[in-house]
Amino acid sequence: MSFHSSASAQNYGTATYYTPPYMPSACYGFADQGVMIAAASEAIWNGGGACGQYYQVTCVSGTNAGTPYPCQGSSSVVVKIVDLCPAGSCRGTIDLSQEAFASVADTASGVINISYQHSQ
Repeated sequence: MSFHSSASAQNYGTATYYTPPYMPSACYGFADQGVMIAAASEAIWNGGGACGQYYQVTCVSGTNAGTPYPCQGSSSVVVKIVDLCPAGSCRGTIDLSQEAFASVADTASGVINISYQHSQ
């Protein structure tokens, strides 16, 4: 008998945020996907395979001394990948919508250290 775990491995990286308008997106064009969304960096994008996938993103810490404790709220949010972070301008592993970022961290920090995993 074999056992298979559906839990995904914990990954670590950084998160940034982007502001509205959130459309059009690389995955859904002009179809509204709400505000708990994110753009994936090439590390997650997988040639478009990340479209529609959900990720649980957890704020771990700040990335600079200016905002050493930016994590707030629940410190964890589940977001749907709807876009590809533009090449060259993606400063993080995952680019959260402003609303998703604000639910886990102070937006004044701009960039946070995160753990993330694929979610169902």
